[in-house]
Amino acid sequence: MKYNVEIIEIGANVDEMLQAGLLILFNQSAPQDLRAYCVITEENQEEGLIEVGDSVKIIDQIYTITAVGAVVSENLYSLGHVSLCFDNAKEAKLPGHIHLTPSFKSDLSQPGNITIK
Repeated sequence: MKYNVEIIEIGANVDEMLQAGLLILFNQSAPQDLRAYCVITEENQEEGLIEVGDSVKIIDQIYTITAVGAVVSENLYSLGHVSLCFDNAKEAKLPGHIHLTPSFKSDLSQPGNITIK
């Protein structure tokens, strides 16, 4: 296990972001003006290099990482902050992006965890 957190807050504008295929993660240190666009998580206690081919489980669905930005591991472990892009891209568009397949299907209306392994 490389990452394991509980979701503690869903921002009011997260559904709007998901329509663009984007889910932004941040731990509780998220700036107040960004929280409405983020999934806020507890602190992570795991560690490891996030890599192409890893599995990301969001509540009840599993996704596969297709591309990883240059600062993903650093940002994820220090701030709990990355952008999950559900677009099957083979090359990261920005340094903090994790690209995934398939399209987003998780049910954020119920509590749950996010894990990477």
